[in-house]
Amino acid sequence: MTMPVRSLLLYLGALLLRTAPLAAQAEKDDVLKTGQAVFEAMARRDTVELKRLVHPAAHLIATAGTGDSAAAYVSTRQQFLSQIATMAAVPLERMWNPEVQVSGGVATIWTPYDFHVGSTWSHCGIDSFQLVKTAAGWQVTSIAYTVVRPAARCQPNPNGPPR
Repeated sequence: MTMPVRSLLLYLGALLLRTAPLAAQAEKDDVLKTGQAVFEAMARRDTVELKRLVHPAAHLIATAGTGDSAAAYVSTRQQFLSQIATMAAVPLERMWNPEVQVSGGVATIWTPYDFHVGSTWSHCGIDSFQLVKTAAGWQVTSIAYTVVRPAARCQPNPNGPPR
C-alpha cells in the first residue's frame, strides 16, 4: 500500500471514530425529544400528535404503593388518549436528569418526573419509557411509572415549581 493511500485510510478511520459518538448522541437526543414531545402534546391535549408519538400497541402501567402493597394499573393507548382528551385542567408533566439508552431500534428513557393538574401538584415518581424506531420515527411502546405521594417523599424538581 502506498503512503498516500495509507494516510487516507488512517484519516478516514479516525474520522469514523470521531463521528460514531456524535451519531449515537444524536440518536439519544431524538429519543429524548420524543419523550418530551409526549409531555408537550399532553399539555396541549393534542390526541392527534399523541397518536403519532405513541405506538398503537402501547400501554401505560402506573404503580402505586411499595413492596407487597404495590398495585399496578394498566391502560391501553386508547384509554390514555381518552383520559388526556377529557381532562378539565391542563396536565403538566416535567422530567429532569433523564438517562437514555439506545440499541439499534430499541430505546429507554429513565427519569424522575413531577405531575401537575393545572397549577395543582398531583404526584411525582420515576417514568420509564420504552420506545421503538419505526418508519414514523421513534414511538413510545410503553410507559411504566411510579406514583409517589406526598410531595415530601419526592425528589425535588431542580427547576422549581411550574410557572
